[in-house]
Amino acid sequence: MNQRWWIVIAGCVAHAVNTGLSYFGMSAYFPSFEREFGWSRTAISGAFSLARIESGLLGPLEGYATDRLGPPKMMFIGIIVGALGFLALSVVNSLPMLYAVIVLGIVLGSSLGYNMPISVIIAKVFRTRRSFAFGIYRMGPGLSGPIVPVVGWMIGLWGWRTAAVASALILLAVSLPLASLIARTYKHHQAAPNEVPHSKADVASESHVASDPEFTLREAMRTMSFWTLSIAMALRHMVTEGVSVHFVILLVDRGWSTAAASGLLGISALIGAPARLGMAWLGDLFDKRRLIMGLLISLGISVLFMGWTSHPYLFTTFMVIYSLAYGGLASLQEPIRADYFGTRYFATIHGMSRSVTTAGTFMGPIIAGFFYDLTKSYALPFALFAFVSLLSTLCMFMAKPPVNRRT
Repeated sequence: MNQRWWIVIAGCVAHAVNTGLSYFGMSAYFPSFEREFGWSRTAISGAFSLARIESGLLGPLEGYATDRLGPPKMMFIGIIVGALGFLALSVVNSLPMLYAVIVLGIVLGSSLGYNMPISVIIAKVFRTRRSFAFGIYRMGPGLSGPIVPVVGWMIGLWGWRTAAVASALILLAVSLPLASLIARTYKHHQAAPNEVPHSKADVASESHVASDPEFTLREAMRTMSFWTLSIAMALRHMVTEGVSVHFVILLVDRGWSTAAASGLLGISALIGAPARLGMAWLGDLFDKRRLIMGLLISLGISVLFMGWTSHPYLFTTFMVIYSLAYGGLASLQEPIRADYFGTRYFATIHGMSRSVTTAGTFMGPIIAGFFYDLTKSYALPFALFAFVSLLSTLCMFMAKPPVNRRT
């Protein structure tokens, strides 16, 4: 096996552990915060939404720092920050402190240590089979499924504070060795950057590689494609962030235990894993933009019915559709951005795009919490999310590939 694939495999595993603890697993803490402190769901949702501001405010700086310092250094910095965030979570005693811990600890560490640097490394190392490589990497959140019920189990057995400490230790024990492997492999690739095609798929994509654009940030921001693509992703994140944060508490309202609801969220993540890989494989063969549009329509339909029905079998059926659409969308967003704007300034462009998507990711959890507090039901906010998915589809339709004026 070509050595570069170890980057993808190690990145996938690290991404799985981080996502299971720092993203999906955080929803398992929601009922405990509400029960212990008596905070409203809008207030608790604000902590998760405020975390998304980190991506917007610091995303461009994170991208610039990654381009300047190099992805390996940023990985180690982020892993330490994320672990310290979980340790700080274990002593939270006020709402402002919860906000600060999630934003400046857990989420910032996740972004610095996993999302940004590993995505940059894959985009640079894989000129051929790029979508497929991202698909394997993005299987991580899907494979994180079994970790989510473990978080719920730890909370139920030890309490949420001890569970936070355990999460910090797990994060360090798994992520540091994997980051070392990625750093060594990336260094070897930089020393011998010439990539020889090893398969028919690699050979078939060489014509595409030869025409890879190399937009600067300023050039990218002058294109309509940058803005329509970023807005489409912002609306998509509004939906998935809102659903993910409220998924466990929604099921608890319907009579599920925290452990059982966390388990179903884990199953949802696991279901999305094959879609991440399958859509990534299709992304190397077909128009990524049209694939994304189809997935957005499926996402909207599934969310509408998840908010409407409390029947376990119907809910689970549409949850499966939602999970497959969510997984497919997650694996295509970086490859299409690399295809549109190139990889030379990928981190900087990616970071700036995240500053645009912040509005959507910030509003999603708050919208769900606000309308639940208003109506005591998730039917209305999930119906709004379905409409937002259609708007995202329209933006994606307008996000045509930009013209590379230097070619």
